[in-house]
Amino acid sequence: MNSLHMLTFSGRDYLPTQMVPADVHIEDVAHALSLICRFGGHTEVHYSVAQHSLLVARILEERAAPVEAQLAGLLHDAHEAYIGDIPTPIKRALGAAWGDLEADVATAVRRALDVTFAFHDWEDLIKHADVVALATERRDLMHFDADRNLPWRILGGVAPFHQKIGALGWSPQWWADVFLDRYDTLRSAREAARLPHAA
Repeated sequence: MNSLHMLTFSGRDYLPTQMVPADVHIEDVAHALSLICRFGGHTEVHYSVAQHSLLVARILEERAAPVEAQLAGLLHDAHEAYIGDIPTPIKRALGAAWGDLEADVATAVRRALDVTFAFHDWEDLIKHADVVALATERRDLMHFDADRNLPWRILGGVAPFHQKIGALGWSPQWWADVFLDRYDTLRSAREAARLPHAA
């Protein structure tokens, strides 16, 4: 077996540099994202990519985004289940090699989960919700002091979500289950919306 392969939670082998849609399983995504901590671990408590993804979906729901956009928002970081969450400043330092790998894996994951077109159609809306979530996380989970810390230019003019981040301290397995429940709900709603209306 290629020494560059990795093993998922469900026991499947995959090559991060050669990801294909068949490698992707939503249970692996939920499990891994629930254990990956945002901001390289520099939060007051463990705060996972799964929690962040749920927050993005909630922001989109509150703004009356279509169900398809909410599902894509929930899955916007799903590729990190297979390559990890690298903080943005480090991604930029790694350059094109990292960007190309991330793009390839994201493409495979989005195809597998049938959200490729939703990302294209609702990209700007999802990106905005992602930045609102970032502002909310900085407010609620980090020790940021505008008088002491460097500004986060990406958050210029962006207001945090009106609700505070709650339900902290639950186990990663609990968050994986919540993520899967939300995924199933949104996917079912999307499929129902795709059905032709009865005459």
